Amino acid sequence: MKNLKKTLLVCGLLSVAVGVFAQDEAKTLPVLREGKEDIHIWVDGRLQPGAWLADPRTRPDVYPTSGRRVKFANERDSVVFDVEKDGAYDFVVLTAEGDSAFTRVQWESANPLEEPSAEMLRRGADGKLSKAQARFDVDALVYTLGEIHPDLFSACRQEDFFRAVNKVKYEMPDSVTALELFRRAAPLVTLVGDGHTMLRFPYNDIFTETYLRLPLFVKVSTSEPRIFVDRCIDGLIPAGAEVLSINGRSAAEMLEAMMPYASGEREFFRLSRLGYDFAALFEMLYAAGQYDVAYRLEEGTDTLRSTLRPAVFAEMKARMPDKKKEERKASDYSFRILKDKDVAIMDFRSFNNPRRMAAFADSMFSVLGKEHIGNLIIDIRGNGGGDSAVGDVLLRYISHKPFRQMGKGLARITPTTLRLTDYPGLKPGWTFFDGEGEDGSGLILPLAEKRYKGKVYLLTSHMTFSSASSFAWAFKHFGMGTVIGEETGGMSVSFGDVLLYRLPVSRLACTISWKRFWLYGADENDIHGTLPDYAVPQEKALGKAFELIADE
Repeated sequence: MKNLKKTLLVCGLLSVAVGVFAQDEAKTLPVLREGKEDIHIWVDGRLQPGAWLADPRTRPDVYPTSGRRVKFANERDSVVFDVEKDGAYDFVVLTAEGDSAFTRVQWESANPLEEPSAEMLRRGADGKLSKAQARFDVDALVYTLGEIHPDLFSACRQEDFFRAVNKVKYEMPDSVTALELFRRAAPLVTLVGDGHTMLRFPYNDIFTETYLRLPLFVKVSTSEPRIFVDRCIDGLIPAGAEVLSINGRSAAEMLEAMMPYASGEREFFRLSRLGYDFAALFEMLYAAGQYDVAYRLEEGTDTLRSTLRPAVFAEMKARMPDKKKEERKASDYSFRILKDKDVAIMDFRSFNNPRRMAAFADSMFSVLGKEHIGNLIIDIRGNGGGDSAVGDVLLRYISHKPFRQMGKGLARITPTTLRLTDYPGLKPGWTFFDGEGEDGSGLILPLAEKRYKGKVYLLTSHMTFSSASSFAWAFKHFGMGTVIGEETGGMSVSFGDVLLYRLPVSRLACTISWKRFWLYGADENDIHGTLPDYAVPQEKALGKAFELIADE
């Protein structure tokens, strides 16, 4: 038997699949003549161990390789092939006895989970995935999560995770759509417990121009499993009404069924995620020909009912009540002064554009100084984050000592990370950043000559995420003022900076964190969001701030 054969089974299977070479076909193939010395193989310039023994009985006799350039040679002859993905290259070895050994160089992936064959990627005419393809996508997803994420099992035990993986693969039907694969596989990613790592809903597979859907937009409470109307077609159900049930399924029942698809570190974080994904998950789980909605008006006690007919999005858009003009025109940040209360309120909706924030902050604090305003309320209750540099600009005006938002950072860089990112200069390995050194060289200095001298109050909620959450953490950690409202949605220690990965066959998209962050002074044994000094429901936070100011 020859060395170098990866498996006789591979050869046998390929022989059956390809069939026997025709006699006249052999005349057009390259020929390698055996000599006194053995035939040796070079792959990408490297001599492979052992020798190739031609076998005339196997037609074709296959040499699988993941190399890009393959050379068969002895002392008298050679053949060379430049191998491409899924390529097959045939030649004949003419033995010393005069027999013809039909030979094939066959491309084989070094890692099929990263570089699958064309056969594995080929979907049926109906666009569905076979059971083998769906299981392959699950294996590729699990492999890639393990190759990228800095700590895949920080929130879930390995045993529980892989038991769930096996269950999904075992229960996979003979064929599935991409949406069905999402329904089965997304909860696996949710188990990771990272709000940035998630399998993304395949919106384009469902929400086509002709798709009929529930004509209702909702908001989900982050403090308890309750659903409220944002907008309804023709205003049939008023905004702010609480949805009690749809087609007999209670709000709590629907949200419980959706929770396995909501990634996040805390329950309120995951509930906030459902607020964004409710429409998609509802269609996946509860699509119907009509919708009987039971609801209760704000401040009301009676149960009211309305029947909604499914509609296409264009019709919904034309018949939905208009958003308030002030909501549509709201900028990333603005402020107003209540002179009689000695208060300025900064409405801070998004962390965008550090240069624009620099101009805005300089102007705002200049006006507050001239008007002798003694209290500033910064409202980030609905702020989802953005560029943390924007927060640094604002914090310099209100901090009385050097500060920093980020304390430590860890990046895991693997060949898979490099394949999916376009960051230049990265090399495989672990990179750890420690910004909490004793010399204080990494701290940001406040603007002493422009610093705001009044009192500052920060309003937060469970919907305060990402850079808004790190802003709130630094605000409290460095004693810049008083925090009022709810614990922020963003955690003190979290994963982030995601890469986009697409499952090979289904092309479902998954975002995967490849870094871990510690806010300044955070303890990974006590992970939480920024905790308010005065904990009140977010809708009462502004009133509480006015109350505290009045009591001063």
